[in-house]
Amino acid sequence: MKYLFPGIILSLALASCVGNNVVKKNRNLKFECTNDFQVSFSEDITFLNGDSTGKITVRVRSPRLDGEYPMEQAPAASGVKYVSKNGKYIFWEHHGEFSFGTEDSTYCLCK
Repeated sequence: MKYLFPGIILSLALASCVGNNVVKKNRNLKFECTNDFQVSFSEDITFLNGDSTGKITVRVRSPRLDGEYPMEQAPAASGVKYVSKNGKYIFWEHHGEFSFGTEDSTYCLCK
């Protein structure tokens, strides 16, 4: 029992010496698309000791739609698919092409 307290102190001291591995990944893309749409894609991800937190945002400007949409990555058969947190909008990336729309309709196609 007399070695328990010093053992805890030593464990805490060693744990504080372990460095935090922080890696940040940022990606920003801008597109001039069909139908007078301007689409900006922003991805900011931080990896800390094996865990990750991220923020993905798609900003759309057009005569029909103007807004900023927080997105989450979703499963896709091919390419990379992002879905707005409310589930309404989709931003899809495949072979250098990008599209923005809903499940029923593509609003714009960007190359």
